[in-house]
Amino acid sequence: MTISQQHLESRLWSAANALRGPVAHADFMTYMFPMLFWKWISDTWTWEHEQAVADFGDALNDEIEADYHRFDLPEGTHWNDVARSTLPNLGARIQKALDKIAQANAEKLAGIFGDAAWGNKERLPEEHLRNLISSFDGLNLNPDEVSHDMLGQAYEYLLKYFAEGAGQKAGEFFTPRQVVSLDLSSGW
Repeated sequence: MTISQQHLESRLWSAANALRGPVAHADFMTYMFPMLFWKWISDTWTWEHEQAVADFGDALNDEIEADYHRFDLPEGTHWNDVARSTLPNLGARIQKALDKIAQANAEKLAGIFGDAAWGNKERLPEEHLRNLISSFDGLNLNPDEVSHDMLGQAYEYLLKYFAEGAGQKAGEFFTPRQVVSLDLSSGW
């Protein structure tokens, strides 16, 4: 692993701080966790693709490659396709991508992206959304860089700090059933 637990947690907390201002501290997790899952899914998909190319080279086809991926990423929904785009209405494009990913992986990802109002620029101005994305953009969450245990610990770390910021104890926050299901089905 090339990233330390402390560095991962620090980067995630910096990403959460990009929301300060227009987003209430208690709502940070509404935006942070979907971003974390989407970035992890995208980085892992790319890593799996590279594994398939290394194993099969020019003989690789869609059917073979499908066996390498734990999640289906419909065309145009990868982090790099959406988050790095400079087109306007980023929030609406993120919502569309997350919806497509959830639909393509309904059994594994139903409800995992929550109900954030990505396209509501009053609740989350595009400048803050772009800052949030920039904070995540430098992280590579593929299995060579970050273990599943590290991601789980980072998730718990964020829960603790979101709870404290909301004036609660971490035990008062809970892990949604969809996240537990993701954890069990994907090894995260």
